[in-house]
Formats: sequence, C-alpha cells, structure tokens
Amino acid sequence: MLTLFLIDKLEDSNLIEIAGDEAHHAIKVLRTTVGEEILISDGAGNWVRASVENIEKKTFSAKVLERGFQPEKSPRLVVVQGLPKSDRVKDAIEILVESGVDLIIPWQADRSISKWQKDSLDKWQSAAVAATKQSRRFRKPEIIDGLSLSQLLEIESENSVVLVMHESATTKLSEVVTSKFSGMSEILIVIGPEGGISDSELAVLEGAGAHIVGLGPEVFRSAHAGGAALSAVSALIGRW
Repeated sequence: MLTLFLIDKLEDSNLIEIAGDEAHHAIKVLRTTVGEEILISDGAGNWVRASVENIEKKTFSAKVLERGFQPEKSPRLVVVQGLPKSDRVKDAIEILVESGVDLIIPWQADRSISKWQKDSLDKWQSAAVAATKQSRRFRKPEIIDGLSLSQLLEIESENSVVLVMHESATTKLSEVVTSKFSGMSEILIVIGPEGGISDSELAVLEGAGAHIVGLGPEVFRSAHAGGAALSAVSALIGRW
C-alpha cells in the first residue's frame, strides 16, 4: 500500500521536491527511505507514482514513475451535515470522505449543540485533508463555510435532488433513488444533528421539494448517518 502525500501544485517535472508538513511527516514520522515508492497528488485529480530519490533534513525529492488524472465524478455527491458535537466532528468528516463525498456543507441546525466558530472551517478542512490521504483519494472534497437553512435552500441547482434522512420517514431511500439519478448533476443528502431535524425545518425542506427518506429501522449517530447514506446512494446509482 503506497502512502499518499498531498501538495499544493504538482509540477510537470520528472523530479518532485516536497517540503513543509508533508516532508516532516514523511521523514520524521513515517521514516520514509530512499527507493520507497509513494503517491503524490495536488488534491485536484492530478497524481503521480514516484520513487524517493533523496532525503534531506526538511525536504525530500522523488522521481516520477507514472502520471495520471482522476476526473470529477458525476453526479456530484453533497452532504449537508448538521453540526455534530465537537468530539464527533472528526469522525463525521472521516466517514464522509472515505464514502466518496464531493462537497460538505456544515449546517447550523435548530438542534445543533455545537456552534459554528471562526476557526471551524479550518478545522473541518484539516480533518478532510487527513482523511483524503488516509483513503488515498486524488480529489479533496470541498468544504464551505457553515450555512443556515435559508442559505441552504438557495444553493440547490437545476437537475439536482435533495434527500433528507429522517427516522420518521415512511419512504425508504431505495424507493426514491434509482439508476436514473446517475444522470443528475448533483445529489444533496441532508443529515440532522444529534437532536435531529426539527419539525419546522422538516416542513420547510419538504415544502421546497426535498424527499424525506429513511435508511431503515436503525437509528444512526449524526456523525455516521452521512456515510451510510452516501454508500447506499453510490450503490443505487451505479457509482460503486
């Protein structure tokens, strides 16, 4: 299993030098050695397989063996994540990234215990980068600043569908999502916080045309529900 390193820009060169935090992690933590094969990506789809050529105190260089590009997948999978408790944020992001999310939208729901802070976006993005490397994805998911319900309703695009996961739903996810959804531009999955989605929020979402669906009789933690929903949708539309 090759280790993936993420850098800001992947140069069109046969020799790539890595510095900063990624170099420190490779040299001091992973104890990377000369001759070891690794993966390097810019997080925007471009990637290389390379062999470590030289290791210095704070940098190392690797010779490119293979280049590739991972195109964007369609439809784009978006998860609107109700803010979970602070100690559950990392779990939520890791599961979403591993499950193939393309965009994460933090949602300050009525029943969210946590509050969106000035440094929250940086923390969420940092967790997403770590999860991207762990899951060996060549595309980092996008995370935008926290939104309110009214702001969420403004971002729905044409040829998209909104799926609201709710334990009281009488319609199964599998009864709504079919392979025909693969032709859509975007699928938005709405996950409530630990306290759930309030009745007023549910009414607003349903009134805006969202589908209220369930994942089964079991009740998921807020941090885990998004991953389960993404997995089910990916299978139903043929993405997996």
